[in-house]
Amino acid sequence: MANRRRITVLRIRAAGHHRSRLAGFLLALFSLATPALAGPPNDQAKTLVRLHDPVVIRTSLLPDLPDHVTASYRLYGARRGALEPIPFQFDERDRDGELVLSDGGTDADFTFDDNDELVFMAKDTGDRVGAIELPGADAALEIEVTDPPHAERGWVYLVHFPVDPPPRSAIRYATFDAARQEARALFYQVSYSHDRSNFLESVSVAPEAGGTGEPLIKRITMRVNPTFSFLGATWGTTFTEESFSVVPDGMKNGPVRAVRRLRQSLDLGRWCPDIPNGKVYTYYYFSSFTTPSTFSVPWLVLKALQGFRFESIDQLAPQTTTMRYWDGANPEGVPFSAGNRPVASDGDHEWWVMSGSEGTCLQTLAIPAPWQTWGITRGIVFQDGGAAEPGSSRDVGAGYSLLGMTNLRAPGDYEIDSAMIVLPRPYRIGDEAEALAMLRTPLQTRMRPVAISGAKLAGSATSIPQRRSAFGLQSLP
Repeated sequence: MANRRRITVLRIRAAGHHRSRLAGFLLALFSLATPALAGPPNDQAKTLVRLHDPVVIRTSLLPDLPDHVTASYRLYGARRGALEPIPFQFDERDRDGELVLSDGGTDADFTFDDNDELVFMAKDTGDRVGAIELPGADAALEIEVTDPPHAERGWVYLVHFPVDPPPRSAIRYATFDAARQEARALFYQVSYSHDRSNFLESVSVAPEAGGTGEPLIKRITMRVNPTFSFLGATWGTTFTEESFSVVPDGMKNGPVRAVRRLRQSLDLGRWCPDIPNGKVYTYYYFSSFTTPSTFSVPWLVLKALQGFRFESIDQLAPQTTTMRYWDGANPEGVPFSAGNRPVASDGDHEWWVMSGSEGTCLQTLAIPAPWQTWGITRGIVFQDGGAAEPGSSRDVGAGYSLLGMTNLRAPGDYEIDSAMIVLPRPYRIGDEAEALAMLRTPLQTRMRPVAISGAKLAGSATSIPQRRSAFGLQSLP
């Protein structure tokens, strides 16, 4: 995929490097002329309860629309007998599948084609209605979003206005400020360094999400140690989060998600040229952010690889004295005080949580199914508040390691998805399920035309299959 960053063993990109609190968010404005619903007997109440999932639909799957001018459309959810505008955006992709971004992050209207995307949040779906009355509208498309295992459903309505469409929702869930190098979302704020490496410098959880607004994570560190053997010689090297240099390559601040793209290179020092390492995308939603990756293993590198160590650690800020660690093998939680360790740290961990008075963050890492078959696991790195070596300080935190990477059996490109998700309350056993549902049980969509002001959109109902993604619903091409 063109929007995934590429990593090889010799060209290693900072996995999970780009993590992303909205200082103040706009409340939805209700129109004085609230659209009326012509409610038939078969109206249905929303039952879908997925909080974190974005819904991303390829525009080629939107059937028989009057035109493809994004400025002509609004998206609505039905609640308490009225239609309310909800945040949505169209994202444009070029012929190579790359997002069309700008230096200033402008969310500009355009004429979409078949490879662009409609984006909204599953939590903003509403009740189902039959016919809709909206002054000035001439067509509408119902989008049904379903959680298959629980048969829970919610609906939104994409409505076309040939002239003078009504105001959009005033809510914006996330923005990226290039001058401040900050991503601010409803639930969190992420800051990056202003040097060439642009590493993640802090994460804070907003009061709206149960945090204090003060830094919870002070930095995410990374250490990569590959070892190779070739023609009788063995050598190794070490990379950290500061071994990479980045150049901005565009951004977009839409109502639903902010997108940032960087061109990244491996910095080998003052006297050596940087090695280009591809493009890095980071997607910021209201409660979570992600940087998809592709881990590329050429045949020669696979044959020469003798050892591989990868560790990333979310270092806690000094004031986070109440934080505890949880994962599936440690349901009682583990404090970060000296002498405490989680059990089964070398097992395979799909997720882990850090939670305390400063907020709650869940980390998840999805690795390819073949890796798990070959015995590659997602281990845990845990640093408690034990004594540091003389002349040094000991950082407290937790993170992921990749274990058994020398078990790789085949060259190729492997997709890896990581995400940080802010949970809106102190962690309780089972709270991870809602966030992990994005990975385990992707939502499905179905579309049908809806009668509106005496007009009906041509075409039949369209059911859209979805593919698994570590970060929300993705429509198949």
